[in-house]
Amino acid sequence: MNIYTHIEKYKDYFHSIRLHDSIFLLDLKLPSRWEIKKVLASTATTTQIKINDSTDTFVLISFYSPFTSQEVDLLINDVDRIIKWNKDHEEKNNLLDMKILELRKVFDSNNLDSLRSINFDFNNPEKNIKLDGKEPTLVSKGD
Repeated sequence: MNIYTHIEKYKDYFHSIRLHDSIFLLDLKLPSRWEIKKVLASTATTTQIKINDSTDTFVLISFYSPFTSQEVDLLINDVDRIIKWNKDHEEKNNLLDMKILELRKVFDSNNLDSLRSINFDFNNPEKNIKLDGKEPTLVSKGD
């Protein structure tokens, strides 16, 4: 993949790309509400970050690593992972807001007895719903 393709991929966030001594730096302007450190720390990496400037809406952040092919590829993968995780998180929040509105309409337009019989069934039983990052466990029989 050439440099234009990478810059095009990050065009909504791209600020600059630099080489300082033997350090590769990719500067991005990301939404300040995004999780960056948490996502970066979730996987072993050599990519480092430096926050250069921040406002209520954006943070200008430098991602940097040694200037080797392997390290730069790892940095690019880390940036991709951060962007994907945060976009997925935003989409989930938007979907939740939409589903809350739909559920409110259902509750507003039905009587209490019919609402008591509501069940939530997921079409794909292979996918397990996780709570706080953990799969739910069933309660075992007590004494």
